[in-house]
Amino acid sequence: MANGASPAVERRRLALELRRLRTEAGKTIYDVADRLECSAGKVSRVEMGVVGARIQDVREMLDLYGVRGDQREQLLELVRRSRRRAWWQDFAGVVPPESAKLYGLEAGAAAIDAHSVALVPGLLQTDGYARAIIGSPPDATRETIDRRIQLRRRRQELIDRTDPPAIRFVLHQAAINALIGTRAEMAAQLRHLLDVGERPHVTLQVIRADAGAYAAAGVSFTAFSFAHEADPKIVFLEQLTRNTFIEDLEEVDEYTKAFESALAVAETPERSRALIQKRLGELN
Repeated sequence: MANGASPAVERRRLALELRRLRTEAGKTIYDVADRLECSAGKVSRVEMGVVGARIQDVREMLDLYGVRGDQREQLLELVRRSRRRAWWQDFAGVVPPESAKLYGLEAGAAAIDAHSVALVPGLLQTDGYARAIIGSPPDATRETIDRRIQLRRRRQELIDRTDPPAIRFVLHQAAINALIGTRAEMAAQLRHLLDVGERPHVTLQVIRADAGAYAAAGVSFTAFSFAHEADPKIVFLEQLTRNTFIEDLEEVDEYTKAFESALAVAETPERSRALIQKRLGELN
């Protein structure tokens, strides 16, 4: 998908625009709910991008807000694009429902900044490494493990597509020193890091274990930026039982600064490669 063309990104843009138009029109969520003959909760979910908007509902909203002409047609077209089926819908039920938003953000981002403390990020994981992590829960079934690995492969296709995002990975040395899976599987993972790090649109840097404290220390997160000016930056935090998306502008700015602090203490890409090669030599 071209940068910004992801249905998830377009749904988010539509949600933000509908919320803005309602506020400018001086209408409440309850006013909209009355017009649509639905619950206020449904309107709220549409404005938050939690659920997709029906084109007839958006027509009614735009009538209520007095939106006409080209702006109206552009928004209705945005509704149509945001409702396109995406590849990640084939994996519903394998991962938490809100994960679909993550895959949509990845697909539509113009730039991705990922800071990882203890693990190699999913976009960089080999099958063997991923299998060791996904299969670690005692109740993980083989079918679920296989499906989630297929999902990771699909996510990783964005790295080699014709219009890839600019990606900056910052890994703490703990992520490359860990032994995930067998020694051979970890070695394969490190070789993959070296390979992906050679891509012109990918920057891979490692923070040494003795680098000291920095603002992002101990926190793994990913920040997504977009080409369209109507799509503000968003931060993703992955947790054990849920995923969190941070959109508040002041909070996002804190994470942006934290990522810059990580870059400031990280080794250069060249020295980072040397650290990875050194660890690889220890495993071989």
